[in-house]
Amino acid sequence: MPRHVPLPIRQTIWNRFQDGQDVRTIAKDLDLSLRTVRRLFQRFRSENADPLATSYDRCGVATPKPIETLVQAVLELRREHPTWGAGLIRVMLRRNGLDGPLPATRTLQRWLLRADLAPAPPGRRPSSDTLRAARPHEVWQMDAAELVPLQTGQRVCWLRIVDECSGAVLWTEVFPPGPLEPGLARVDPGSTPPGLRPLGPTRSDPGRQWDAVGFGAGRPADGPRTVAGRDRGRYRLQPSGNPPGQWGG
Repeated sequence: MPRHVPLPIRQTIWNRFQDGQDVRTIAKDLDLSLRTVRRLFQRFRSENADPLATSYDRCGVATPKPIETLVQAVLELRREHPTWGAGLIRVMLRRNGLDGPLPATRTLQRWLLRADLAPAPPGRRPSSDTLRAARPHEVWQMDAAELVPLQTGQRVCWLRIVDECSGAVLWTEVFPPGPLEPGLARVDPGSTPPGLRPLGPTRSDPGRQWDAVGFGAGRPADGPRTVAGRDRGRYRLQPSGNPPGQWGG
């Protein structure tokens, strides 16, 4: 943007323009560039109104006029909650169900400044003195994430517990469960491999199933005896001695 030409110099150029002086002479006498004098000459010839009037309204990029209802909603929230800043007001506008794109926080700050409602008055809530844990397992932090999209398009949630002192992850639970975690299988397990006989359904009567050792035999009258062994050979087990006492099974 070119530098502004002061009004007294503009008046001098206007007077010399009316006297018929050329651009080069005026630029040399007033120590101005030829481009500046030519631009003023073009304006003197094209404008019917006051040629010396400023045109500051043409500077900068034209911004669209904001929606008046939105501006009033922002100002009303500040009047009802004087301690709310522009960022919090923007969040509350979206939470209140306002449709459409919202202006930036800086735009809301300009609206509040024009209405003499900015900045927010001092008197913030005093911050609490929080001390970080000095020993492991002194403080655990819990972090939750909800509906995080994966590359496959599935959305998952997780809950994680982290030790504040060491930063170690102590426990993580992902929802829904993965393929190797408890839950319903995502795919059919398929048929039985070749050479392996299917187990089939269970029977009500175990039939040929072996009983547990000592089950149903009761305790011998003269104390415990050998429960397994060979009649000959070096692996024969000796009869067990009588213990002080046994619990009944």
